[in-house]
Amino acid sequence: MRALADLVARWRTPQPEPAQLPADQGACVLCGAATADMEAFAFKGVCERCGFHHAISARTRIRLLSDAETFRETRASTTAIDPLSFADGGAYKRQLRDAFRRTALREAALTGVCRLHGRPVMLVVLDFGFMGGSMGVVVGERVAQAFEDAAKDKLPLISVISSSGMRMREGLLALSQMAKTAAAARRHHDRGLAHFSIFANPSTGGVFASFANLADVIIGEPGALMGYASLRAIEENEGAPLPPHAHSAESHLEHGLIDQVIGRDRQRELLGALIDLTSPPYRLEITRPLEPFRQRAQRQLSPWHEVALARHARRPSALGYIGRMTTSFVEIHGDRSSGDDPTVVAGFADLGGEAVMIVGQQRSENGAEQPSRIGAEGVRKATRALRLAEKFSLPVLTLIDTQGAARTRQAEERGIGHAIAENLAAMSALRTPIVAAVIGEGGSGAALAFGLADRVLMLEHAIFSVVSPEDAAAALYRDAQRADQMAGALRLTVQDAVELGLVDHVVPEPPGGAHEDHDAAAAMLKSAVLQQLGDLRRTGTSRLLKRRYAKYRHTPGYQNFFRVSLERNLSDLRASLRGRLHRALHRALPRRSPAPPADSDDDAGGIPIP
Repeated sequence: MRALADLVARWRTPQPEPAQLPADQGACVLCGAATADMEAFAFKGVCERCGFHHAISARTRIRLLSDAETFRETRASTTAIDPLSFADGGAYKRQLRDAFRRTALREAALTGVCRLHGRPVMLVVLDFGFMGGSMGVVVGERVAQAFEDAAKDKLPLISVISSSGMRMREGLLALSQMAKTAAAARRHHDRGLAHFSIFANPSTGGVFASFANLADVIIGEPGALMGYASLRAIEENEGAPLPPHAHSAESHLEHGLIDQVIGRDRQRELLGALIDLTSPPYRLEITRPLEPFRQRAQRQLSPWHEVALARHARRPSALGYIGRMTTSFVEIHGDRSSGDDPTVVAGFADLGGEAVMIVGQQRSENGAEQPSRIGAEGVRKATRALRLAEKFSLPVLTLIDTQGAARTRQAEERGIGHAIAENLAAMSALRTPIVAAVIGEGGSGAALAFGLADRVLMLEHAIFSVVSPEDAAAALYRDAQRADQMAGALRLTVQDAVELGLVDHVVPEPPGGAHEDHDAAAAMLKSAVLQQLGDLRRTGTSRLLKRRYAKYRHTPGYQNFFRVSLERNLSDLRASLRGRLHRALHRALPRRSPAPPADSDDDAGGIPIP
């Protein structure tokens, strides 16, 4: 019955009227350039001069994103007119009818199933041309139904937002749609299905604060106005105009609230890559075990020399390895709370045909002006990436290379300690394999926060320490110049880490170190990581979690107090008995006579008798 009603509704929906733009609207609203002869404007609504992204219809958006002739509208018969009988003399009904005739849409939300690069997806597109894309009863119902249909058919969902907020003439009924759509999005999330959202200009109000902001990955269009409150409301409250780019996609990216700002010419490819990486059709299988690394004696260096190699300015860091090890990498940004930390990179990647989540610590390279210590935003970004990996059943690879956590008042006020604790707890219980690789300097708790894993790899000339040698020397001797002495005492080399049971496999480096040949270093690390991932894939989730807990639960180095006391007493008793026995034997044996003179004439033939 529903299918028949949708069919009739689609048949009775008129085709949109040709756009009748006044002469003064034939120019870009931002730079004023004439758009009549712009191909990009005609097909995508993008000004070729300034790049401003103008509003486009829902059907144009579907044409840009979906494979040709594959979109099939769903829930077209869901409709309502003036549910509150708003007291404005029927003006609201007339506005709805006018919007219907102008856009050929029965409501601001257009939903349906299509294919994107051959993969089936559910689309939810809000059309700003239909009453500002505002959300009322019908929009909320169509969005909720789309999430439910996608969950039933196990489809990822892409939402495109262009909305001015809630529909005031529908009152509390409109407001309740925020709860409805957020709950439907959560049920879709709990099925392990992907939700990606594009924020166009504008994206504000209740839509912004409900299902749209629950997406796994949020993409903003360049220059798009976005936020919960309208720009006008904020400026009235502030008493002055906002600075340029405030309340925009770029501002939200800077503050860690969205993942990327991407133009319409790249959105289809990006979404296709995300769909492939979050629902990979195949898994990795290893057929040949990796040979264990045996360090050659002539390459053994002093601990302080190893520290220098781990910190070498040309040594590749996370992005250097990611670029050489993966064929596809879609980076996510921000902690969805306060900011985006450039010292942590995270994203979906294709590693040797295996879809993985990579979380890396990015050290400044070649003297670049970039902080090397990790802030709370970076750790929270990592935790967010771990949750996404768990949702999509993707193995996790972490690349460790940091001096440690940021030691500033700002880091403390933003909760660096809590962020590290949360990330450690998340890794301990993550229901997917984790491989960690120490690729440079593994410093303190910020390194360990990324290193709680099923398998821990360490490059041949990397270091892993509770504190830097300089900090240890300053704390113990008040003299940072004694750092070279402390390097050996801290036992921070790869051999020490293996002996202490904290590293499972050593990855060789090119002669001279990873900085001498980045490609070779990346190839060796990639081989080792794929080997470990293939091995871990054969372990069930429950057993994986038990082994991971046991690995850190039974860390060596501690002893039982009573056993230590007993062994110490037994040792003292044995020493006392040995002493007494020695003295007793000394008293019982006869004393020897002194040796006779050298010229003595006795039967020994001139040989002294001992």
